[in-house]
Amino acid sequence: MFANLPAAHLMGAVLSLTLSACSLSEPGPSFVDEPVTQAAQALVEPWVSGTAPGVAVAVALDGELVWARGAGLANLEHAVPIAPETVFQVASVSKQFTAFAVLLLASEGAISLDDDIRDYIPELAAPPQTITVRHLLDHAGGLREQGTLTAMAGWLDDDIRTRDQQLDLNARQRGVNFPAGSEIEYSNTGYTLLAEIVARVSGLSFDAFTRTRMFEPLGMTATRFHGDRNALIPDRATSYYPSGDSFAPIVSAGETIGSTGLHTNVLDLLAWSRNFETRQVGSDFVFEQMAERNHASNGDAAVFGRGQERRMVNGLETWSHGGRDDGYRSFVLRVPEHGFALSILSNRTDFDTAALAFDLVELFLGDAPEYQPEARVDWAEATRAELEPYAGHYEIYPGVIFTISADDDGLKFAQFGVPGGEAVTLPQIGPREFQLSAATDIALVFEAPEIGPSQGLDYRIGLHGTIPGRRIELAPFDPASVSLADYTGLYESDELATRYVLTVQDGVLVADHARRPAFSFTPYQVDTFLSLSGPLQAVTFTRDGNGQVSGMLASAALAENIRFERVTP
Repeated sequence: MFANLPAAHLMGAVLSLTLSACSLSEPGPSFVDEPVTQAAQALVEPWVSGTAPGVAVAVALDGELVWARGAGLANLEHAVPIAPETVFQVASVSKQFTAFAVLLLASEGAISLDDDIRDYIPELAAPPQTITVRHLLDHAGGLREQGTLTAMAGWLDDDIRTRDQQLDLNARQRGVNFPAGSEIEYSNTGYTLLAEIVARVSGLSFDAFTRTRMFEPLGMTATRFHGDRNALIPDRATSYYPSGDSFAPIVSAGETIGSTGLHTNVLDLLAWSRNFETRQVGSDFVFEQMAERNHASNGDAAVFGRGQERRMVNGLETWSHGGRDDGYRSFVLRVPEHGFALSILSNRTDFDTAALAFDLVELFLGDAPEYQPEARVDWAEATRAELEPYAGHYEIYPGVIFTISADDDGLKFAQFGVPGGEAVTLPQIGPREFQLSAATDIALVFEAPEIGPSQGLDYRIGLHGTIPGRRIELAPFDPASVSLADYTGLYESDELATRYVLTVQDGVLVADHARRPAFSFTPYQVDTFLSLSGPLQAVTFTRDGNGQVSGMLASAALAENIRFERVTP
């Protein structure tokens, strides 16, 4: 699902308002008072710069463009300013377009949402349970995360990853994270496969289908799913990350589309948002399905289902989604009751698009009768006795374990397994809520303890969402009792088409891969190790009937229990 910050000064050329790529009309003073637009400009002002990347923003009311600005540079080497027409890769915002394409075909009877996805992609390894198209739309398929799989398979961030390579890796997976429909877990893999289904059913490339059936009819001439890393994209912004006192570019070599990969600008995104009101493209069935909110059998809601999150904010019903890929950051938001829509696109990793989006909602709709700022909850700082139920270990992802303790100074946090890592005291900022990072607005929010200790927490990332963590119990364990030599050898995985060699170096178990830096493992339970630096974040070794190590199950974020066989000791 699930998922930051600022810099400096003015440049007049960034304020272009040309609307050649969008069917929305010119902004006019009759729609919004000048003090509102001045206040909106003030929100963007910190990013206006002639030396740094920045942001493009656009706001519409009742289908009319009322405010649009660009700030900062689209390309630092050539000093090209960002304008509303500047094209960005919008990362996971792509998902609602993929869902819409699937539903267009479903509305025509070409796809059934309850069909097994292997009816359309038969080369996928048979999962333990049927996975349907609907499961993928709702992030309920249980499929292992493709980005994690590529790292575990030895691919580097800047390796070329073609569509066929990614599909082959996904097709090799014989296991899942959980039975389809039993849980909700954000899945890029699922949306990549949905795009593949659209292409196979329609007989067109996914780019051609979405362009001819969706984008061209809506006048979205700057919008394309470019599946070719070498494509020439007019007006494209380069993406960057902070590096010292400047910025360095991030060049994407991936060709994945569906879960990501859409290139567009803020003006075209408003034309897209307008279609939810006019329904120029798409039947009633399509829009009803886009708004449908399903649940998994464990009760979890498909929060990001169909590429849109429905969220009540200060009394307003909002529909939104954000994206993060390479150095690109994106956010689109609609408030249908007020005909309000906005789009924000940035080309720097430290930009918090969600924070700006909700600031703009307050600015433009703060006078609406329904707008009711959430009342501040009265709370008192917890006593040590009240903090004690939070103490324990919480696993966020396999091998990523938070250790929480309490003393007279307050609640303490440490990441389990960090050598010499000292616990730090977390400031309390609300009921059961503790600040982990003020700079990036990250907090831990604990479940209310009922009888006994709290059973879980949410790792909350500002306004971008949360990652759940569950309490785990660790048995008493002495790492010195482990014979590391038992685990050495060559391990191979058919699912990842890769191999690792494990050796003992200076009293530490080390994993070597032909294409990645070596990394170490630390034992923390019987036959169970974690790594703080490698792509295999947690491994559990398996043994044969004679008690000899025969293989390992490797896990990392959103990709669990991938089988490796021990080929040679």
